[in-house]
Amino acid sequence: MTFFPTSENVAAKGTFLYDDMVECDICIVHSPIRYGSGDYDDAPEVANDIKVDTYYLWFGSTTERNRFNAGGGGFSSLKEAKTNAEGRPGFGRSVRWEANV
Repeated sequence: MTFFPTSENVAAKGTFLYDDMVECDICIVHSPIRYGSGDYDDAPEVANDIKVDTYYLWFGSTTERNRFNAGGGGFSSLKEAKTNAEGRPGFGRSVRWEANV
């Protein structure tokens, strides 16, 4: 999946270091919907989309800047999404957020 965030929904953006040397993009996107799994075997609160503010974490490609090809889940707040990104093993310590989005 490739995702190109738009200025209307990016809540935070920055960079991280992959393998301590390749600078990659990272962003957090706000959505008014928490997307469900769509799996009929899941409970309704997991399977169905729900109208609630959700912050999705997206990681940039290691080979192409401004191309987001990996996601990291949905969170109930911007702070929670940032904390998750910064706590990721391997690169979390290298996350640097831009001051202004």
